[in-house]
Amino acid sequence: MDNLKAFIDICHKLYDRKYVVGSGGNVSIKKDNLIYATPTGSILGFLKEEDITIVDIDGNIIKGAPTSEIKMHLNIYKKRKDINAVVHTHSIYSTAFSILDKKIELLTPEAQIFIKKIGYVPYLKAGSVELAEEVSKRNEDVIILKNHGIVCLGKDLIEAYLKTEVMEEIAKLNYIIHSLQSPTH
Repeated sequence: MDNLKAFIDICHKLYDRKYVVGSGGNVSIKKDNLIYATPTGSILGFLKEEDITIVDIDGNIIKGAPTSEIKMHLNIYKKRKDINAVVHTHSIYSTAFSILDKKIELLTPEAQIFIKKIGYVPYLKAGSVELAEEVSKRNEDVIILKNHGIVCLGKDLIEAYLKTEVMEEIAKLNYIIHSLQSPTH
């Protein structure tokens, strides 16, 4: 892969912006029939280029121990030929809405430019085949996983990352608006 530095930079941004904490969240990119992914149990803020794992499109491991969510990434790539990057985070506001079963409204023109529609997936165990299958059935580029987080898809890693940023900002805006509309006692 030509630009592993950009991959690492995005992982560090996700951690620095607190879209992931601890060893939560994962990232992958597809280049031809190879998938470059974060390793299982990794802390994205401390990731180095040599840590990146590689699998083929069928999940055969070429290097390292890929994220426990690799099945989800692979299923997305197999179904969506337009997608070359997947960013999965546990960003706090988006996840809070998923736990409460509240829809996030795309309130601003910027949000509507980056995110056309949000998909929702019911709770399924993290890393499970069922979760991988359910997520890959979705046609949206931003998918909220019940009680779990979000998955943002892009033609490249920058696009997937930007959708992650915009999604969390619009979730914050939804929270603020709901809070201001609530009666206080």
